[in-house]
Amino acid sequence: MPSSRPNTIPTVIHLLRQLKPQSILDVGVGFGKWGHLFREYTDILEAERDPARYRRENWRVRLDGIEGHAAYLTDMHRFLYTDIHVGDASALMKTMTNYDLIFLGDIIEHFEKAAGAELLRAAFAHANKAVIVSTPKFETGQERLCGNELERHRSLWTARDFRIFSGAVVKTIAGDTLVAVIVKKGVSAPDLGRPKRSNLVQLRSAREWIEKLVPSTEPLILVDEEQIRRQFKDHRVLPFLERDGQYWGPPADDQTAIAELDRMRTAGAKYLAFIFSTFWWLDHYCRFAEHVRTRYRCVAQNPDVIIFALDATP
Repeated sequence: MPSSRPNTIPTVIHLLRQLKPQSILDVGVGFGKWGHLFREYTDILEAERDPARYRRENWRVRLDGIEGHAAYLTDMHRFLYTDIHVGDASALMKTMTNYDLIFLGDIIEHFEKAAGAELLRAAFAHANKAVIVSTPKFETGQERLCGNELERHRSLWTARDFRIFSGAVVKTIAGDTLVAVIVKKGVSAPDLGRPKRSNLVQLRSAREWIEKLVPSTEPLILVDEEQIRRQFKDHRVLPFLERDGQYWGPPADDQTAIAELDRMRTAGAKYLAFIFSTFWWLDHYCRFAEHVRTRYRCVAQNPDVIIFALDATP
C-alpha cells in the first residue's frame, strides 16, 4: 500500500540527521510520508537558524523520488519533491545521477529476490554516502492493493542479505521490521540507536579541550561532522567543508580538502581541529593529512582531539 509502518521513523530520521545529505532519492514514494519527513528534518529544521529556508524557493536539499504507480502522485508530492520519476525503479535507477542518500523504504520486498538484489546494488553504486533500507522481517502475504499490482510482496529479506556489503549495519525495529544502513567507503558509520554515554562523555571532553586551547577570538575550522560545533557559544567555529556558513559534507578528494583549507585560512581561520570521530579523515585523505602536518604546528594531540595552529609552522 502507499503507506508503511511508522515504527521505523525515529531510526531513519536519526540516521538522516547523522548523514546530513544534500541530496536524497526516495525510491517508492507512495503517499509521500518520507518526503514530508526528509524535507522537515533537512531544510525546515535549518529554518530555525535561517528563516528563509522555510520557503520552497530557498530549499537547498535536492529531494527526488521514484514511483511506479502514477495514480499515487498529487500536488502535495510535486510540492515536496524536487523531481519525481515515474516508472520501474530498477530501470530508472541505472539512469539516475548520484545522491548522497538513497532510501528504499518498504520497497525491496515488492521485487523478486534477484531483481531486488540488482536494485540494491544499483542504489549502492549511485549513493555518495549511504543507502538505507527498511523491509518486513516476516512474511506478510500482502497481495495486490489499491488497484496496484506493484503492491504485491514477492520476496523476504534477512540481515544476511544486506551484510554482503561491507560496512552494512542491520537493526530489528519493534521486532518485525529490518532497517539496514549501507555506507560508502570513507563515510563514518552512523549509529542506529541513541548516542552511547561513553561517546557523549568523549564529545564533551573534545569540546572542553578546544575551549581551553583555542582562544575564543580566533576563528576555528572544526572537523566534527556537525556533532558539537553548535555547542560553542563564545567561539567562532566554522564547519568543514563549508558553503555560506553551512556544513557541506566530507570532501570528494584530497585536492578539494586542501583547496578549501587554504581558502578558509586565507579568509582568516587560525586553527583546525579534528575530534576523535573524524580522525579517520587523516587516514583516508592522505595527501591532505600530509599537507596539514608538514605546514602547520600541532598544538594538541590526544584521544579526544587533534588541533593545528594555521599560522604556525611545525
